[in-house]
Amino acid sequence: MPLPDEFLQSVRDSNEITSVMSTYVSLKRAGRDNVCLCPFHSEKTPSCHVYTDTQSFYCFGCGAGGDVITFIRLIENLDYIESVKFLAQRAGIPMPDDERDQSGRIKQRLLEINREAARFYRDVLISEKGEEGRRYLSERRLTENTIRKYGLGYAPDSWDSLKNHMLAKGYGEEELITAALISRSRKGTTYDKFRHRVMFPIIDRRGNIIAFGGRALEAEAQAKYLNSDETPVFHKRSGLFSLNFAKNTKEKFLILCEGYMDVISLNQAGFDNAVATLGTAITPEQARLMRQYCEQVVISYDSDGAGQKATMKAINLLSEAGVDARVLQMSGAKDPDEYVKKYGADGFRMLLSQSGGAISFELRKLTEGLNMDSPEGKSAYLKKAVNLLAEVNNSIDRMVYISDTAKLCSLDSGEIEKAVEARRRSKAYSARLEERRELINPPRNDPKGLGLKPEQKAQRGIIAFLFHSPDMLNKVESRVSEDDFSDEFYRRVFNIAADRIKKGVSVDLSSIGDEFSAQEVGRITGIINENNLLPYQKERLSEYIRVLEKQRDRYGGKKPEEMSNEELLEHMERIRKEKRR
Repeated sequence: MPLPDEFLQSVRDSNEITSVMSTYVSLKRAGRDNVCLCPFHSEKTPSCHVYTDTQSFYCFGCGAGGDVITFIRLIENLDYIESVKFLAQRAGIPMPDDERDQSGRIKQRLLEINREAARFYRDVLISEKGEEGRRYLSERRLTENTIRKYGLGYAPDSWDSLKNHMLAKGYGEEELITAALISRSRKGTTYDKFRHRVMFPIIDRRGNIIAFGGRALEAEAQAKYLNSDETPVFHKRSGLFSLNFAKNTKEKFLILCEGYMDVISLNQAGFDNAVATLGTAITPEQARLMRQYCEQVVISYDSDGAGQKATMKAINLLSEAGVDARVLQMSGAKDPDEYVKKYGADGFRMLLSQSGGAISFELRKLTEGLNMDSPEGKSAYLKKAVNLLAEVNNSIDRMVYISDTAKLCSLDSGEIEKAVEARRRSKAYSARLEERRELINPPRNDPKGLGLKPEQKAQRGIIAFLFHSPDMLNKVESRVSEDDFSDEFYRRVFNIAADRIKKGVSVDLSSIGDEFSAQEVGRITGIINENNLLPYQKERLSEYIRVLEKQRDRYGGKKPEEMSNEELLEHMERIRKEKRR
């Protein structure tokens, strides 16, 4: 049973889209609407538009779009019902009874399981069995307050301690497998996934325990850190450890670390703006997530080779997400945890103040392995530096780095500037050529609707008309049917919209959200937006209908795949004759 129209309207009215989106992105006024950097793909210039009159958004870069419910689905990684609940709770509106919420109930059950597992690990840590775990945390100089704050625990060196505890609490084995807390062997037996490890609960922005990380206490362990597998409530690529604390910081920047202990040690030292990725290298999703809370990130990775390689990747992804990246240059310690222990909070604060820009860091890296006192070394460096500096879009920043490069090589900055500008012109020319190629041969899935066939435009136009003027359904159905919609997705949208109109219920982005994925709602939003540029006149609708009728007549009322061989040959001969005329 669908959610009542009146309830959905109340949820939308109580959650004005710019008010909701402004808590995640920085909106800028553009006429009567707003624009922002899209939080769902990396970009440097705003392509996401927020329309106040229709209470919708649409990104012309990636095609994401919809109403406020769709935005929450995408930004919070929730399903339709969970997104409605999220907004209803935000506005203090009670949810109507709904028996369909199976997915939501499963996720809620998993969160309950994780909470109980966290209690178990915590209780074991403070018991006699947790002595090794307490000793490890003591050696890492964590206070009792910090241990409580992060809910740290200990998984005993046992194959079934957690499993037996959870079964006694009424949870089933299959539920525990789904929660990634126990695993099944090839023989069919089940066992605890985490054993003899200090446990780090992973908490999302809403305070839910969604997963765990476990640090091995035995030197010969295959994996020093073991993280939960992905579950319906946990997605490694889209979360950050300790963001539940960092999102409330008063600082204007975030500190990006490699590991859980780095973050916890910094937080204990007073740096509540530290976060870490969840057992993986930084992802585009995590870079965009950080952009929601800051405009600058200080990368504080380990000083070893792997850490420096990861730093380069982080610089690039943060830059693509529109975040100003700075790099911490540590000496005398291998990671932030060790540094803050050796030099204290004041020492680390001074290190932060001396952090350099990402471009300076990359330029310094280019000198590695080169003899900068020799002409050959300088030449090799300059070739790499020119390519790098050509990527710097801000002209003032570019001039500063060109000047620094000139001093390093004892050259005139004007010559380097000429080389950089020549490289920029070459790149711009290549980009224009590529743009022309796309205009001539647009991709089939182009979100802007370029290169569509007449019948595709007609199908999209009729769909937009049904959303704008549901009373036109009789006019449409008197002349065309679902069989005239050759595109499977358009046919599905047409059928669902027509069915809702016949039942006398709303046809809008909110009401259909339960029938489509968030990505599909974005496609529908794009269809509506492109048709909003033209007046909704009956003549335009009639033309769309004529196009589909003509398409149907070309095939004698049949699709090519439905024709016999003889019918298909006759059809092809008829087309050849028409072309000769």
